[in-house]
Amino acid sequence: MTEGFEFCAGASLRGRTWTLRRPVPHVVPDGVPAAAAALAAARGFDDLESFFSPTLKACMPDPSTLKGMDDAVRVFCDAVQAGRRMALYGDYDVDGATSTALVLRWLHAMGADPVFYIPDRLKEGYGPNADAIRRLREAEGVEFLLVLDSGTTAHGPLGVAAELGMEIVILDHHEPDDRMPPGTLVNPKRRDEDRSLAYLCTAGIAFLFLVAVQREMRRRGFFGPGRPEVDLRRWLGIVALGTIADVVPLVGLNRAYVSAGLPRMGDVLGIRALSEATGEKTFTTGTCGFKFGPCINASGRIGDTRLGTMLLATEDPRLAETIARELVETNRERQDLERSIVDSAVEMAREMDDPVIVLANENWHPGVVGLVASRVKDAMNRPAVIIGAGGTASCRSVEGFDIGQAVIAAREAGILIKGGGHAAAAGLTVAADRIDDLRAFLSERASGFVAPPVVIDVAVPCGSLDLELNASLARLQPFGAGNSAPKIAVVGGRVKRSMIMAGKHLRLILSGPEGETEAKLWRAVDTPLGDALIGTDGLRVDVLGEAVYDEYGGRPHVYLRIEDAMVEQVAAEELAA
Repeated sequence: MTEGFEFCAGASLRGRTWTLRRPVPHVVPDGVPAAAAALAAARGFDDLESFFSPTLKACMPDPSTLKGMDDAVRVFCDAVQAGRRMALYGDYDVDGATSTALVLRWLHAMGADPVFYIPDRLKEGYGPNADAIRRLREAEGVEFLLVLDSGTTAHGPLGVAAELGMEIVILDHHEPDDRMPPGTLVNPKRRDEDRSLAYLCTAGIAFLFLVAVQREMRRRGFFGPGRPEVDLRRWLGIVALGTIADVVPLVGLNRAYVSAGLPRMGDVLGIRALSEATGEKTFTTGTCGFKFGPCINASGRIGDTRLGTMLLATEDPRLAETIARELVETNRERQDLERSIVDSAVEMAREMDDPVIVLANENWHPGVVGLVASRVKDAMNRPAVIIGAGGTASCRSVEGFDIGQAVIAAREAGILIKGGGHAAAAGLTVAADRIDDLRAFLSERASGFVAPPVVIDVAVPCGSLDLELNASLARLQPFGAGNSAPKIAVVGGRVKRSMIMAGKHLRLILSGPEGETEAKLWRAVDTPLGDALIGTDGLRVDVLGEAVYDEYGGRPHVYLRIEDAMVEQVAAEELAA
């Protein structure tokens, strides 16, 4: 790592300043590389022993510390023992599928025959709806309703369930409002919680719930020779998949879930089937986040919303194989649909100089507008709002601009039919005749916005990004939200050679006093960053990104995947002239 260096420009090509993360005093645990320990400490992880050796035993709290857990477990166990008709109401994303599948698996193991319901994303939208609840009561005779990954603010629909005589338990992790829903709520973000477990997704909460359920059933003498207790550790792969795909912080218990769950993914038939269908033979945060998760999410976006839950809950090899293949095919269709929209959306965005990009097209599928917004945001380095059929839109933002608060303000100003979200992402519905008003409102709100400095984890001289450093930093895995892959700056190099790959990607060979570094920018052509870097041969260029281990050509090596770059100021000014 370098100290006391100067970057070659005052601001990056994305208009950002860079700052190096400050070191803090720490003790290096035995067997941990010094570089990894230093970075973990600088990121604010105090207990380095636990961080580098996370275990469920050390990280898992007593489930009863969560408000409502004991009551939820009691009424659930009562319903199981009484043989009451049960329904699980899940959600159409990976967290919904994994949490629903976990409880389904446990109930099936106990000989129960519950129904489960996943709403249609386009026709019903997110969360419980009254019509579905009435059907469950009237057609299925449901007496007990377990809601997973939604329900915290579903006061109206769950009020209908209560009126119909259903007993209700909710396992959720979404933000509450100022009212408690009908039934028993377990949510680490409840207003009366200390929020120490607020980073959990519903899959992680569902696992804690099942731990408490088994403890209660053990106390009641429920288990026996014909009904053995379940080894819940067999399902940690499901918990890990949900935790990774829901992009919750990989800290504390989540880090333990993922560390313990990744090696056990092969224990889950549905995940093995998805591995075969995708051709991905390794179980990593990358394959979960970018291969398995998108396949399950694709069915929630443009296919049968039940398939993800069915895949993860089944023990039928033939059914698992069939569903996995269908999910992979649905994901290919989603990718083709997304690709066609992204191409046209980015082309439209290039013609706009608004600080917030707002694009609309009635032919764009609402199930992929979030993915398109993310692509446009990345390509143009500006917040993006993509509005599809029916005025349904998704928003993605750059660091430092709170798109959720902007959307809420637009809703409160009467511009939107509905809308909400958080700092990085939001959703909204807008009438066609108010789109221009929305564009003007968001652009006014973003006027004068200056992105905060990018915090660099590691800065190294050109030529010193090597296998040894990459292996040392890899000890911080698993990477994810709250513990991202290290941001590395390679400084002091000059572009020895630049080349376009496959007509759309950029490859740079940087040369410096300590050797050469390879850097790549994917989907570079016709983007502001890519266009600025093409033709920089001979110039000093500092690059920022993530290290990538590669064995292409049979030669193990490390390259930098570029996220941003600085070009020496004098040369950049001459080029501009």
